[in-house]
Amino acid sequence: MEKQNIYFAWIKFQRRAVSMQSYFDYNCKHITSCFKNKYFRVLDYIIKSIKTFVILCKEKPKTVWIQLPPIFLLNLLLFYKKYFNKEVIIISDCHNGVFFGKWKKYFDPDLLNKSDIIVVHNTVIRGIAIDMGLNAEKTIILEDKPAEKNIDTPLPKKESKYTSQVLMPCGFSKDEPLEVVFEAARQIPDIHILISGPKERGISLFDYNKIPDNVSLIGFLPLEEYEIVFRQSDLIMGLTTEDHIQLSVANEATGLEMPMVLSDTQLLRDMFYKGAVYVETLDADSITNGIKKALNDIDRLQNEVRILKIERNEKWCKMAMQVLEKINGKECKNENENSN
Repeated sequence: MEKQNIYFAWIKFQRRAVSMQSYFDYNCKHITSCFKNKYFRVLDYIIKSIKTFVILCKEKPKTVWIQLPPIFLLNLLLFYKKYFNKEVIIISDCHNGVFFGKWKKYFDPDLLNKSDIIVVHNTVIRGIAIDMGLNAEKTIILEDKPAEKNIDTPLPKKESKYTSQVLMPCGFSKDEPLEVVFEAARQIPDIHILISGPKERGISLFDYNKIPDNVSLIGFLPLEEYEIVFRQSDLIMGLTTEDHIQLSVANEATGLEMPMVLSDTQLLRDMFYKGAVYVETLDADSITNGIKKALNDIDRLQNEVRILKIERNEKWCKMAMQVLEKINGKECKNENENSN
């Protein structure tokens, strides 16, 4: 029997959506198409819209979560609600891209306020969102949940000429200063730094000719292989020049109980207050020293991140309960209106 709740993400995989699935009892629908070239972007969105609409009409969900951006996914849901299912509860799960970058020009507070519930990912973003016109009563914080993964499964043997391994999962965006990482890596040639993610995105942003021998761009790995590399690493590194970004990799590291090296921002210090060493993002010496410090203190950091995982899960459950109360309130309102 199909669940009566759905989460739509127009992406191959979204860990945030999957990690919340058991609590909110929805089906994750990762909607993709075969078009990757940007010149077919419009056709790609049309195909995803059709797939989404077919699922909505077939399953008639009570509650629908949508990952935004793209903003116009909300237009599709509002059309569906108006003409096909007036009682459906729409929850707009707003990633930072709604408020920054290329999608900001499509931001429409009046449109977003037509959602039943608006979810943002941290306190900084909530303040920005409300300043931009979102309804404060509808806008609620739900941070990323630490990844739910089995950390006890045996790992294949790792052979390496390096003394240690650092993994930096990366989106290859301009807020991730890879050339500074390359400079830092030259100072620690005995440490292997793996950078995962869609490296083709960074061709126009970074000079790959500057990559030292101890840095490997390993691309976008299949999930199972990625998690093996993740757990085989000694440290997980996450860097950003933006103060509002909470780094999904830090949530992955927390869930998998991995010590971290993170950018020194107030938001990251507030969220990942144990199990991490903080570094100046644009300072190669700071990154180098941070990696050395973390490796020298790895046992303490690992113990701390285990505690952090417990504490962040407890905090997340309190936030999720508030979202669930809002959902239940909307459902009760719909039932009362139907009975009158």
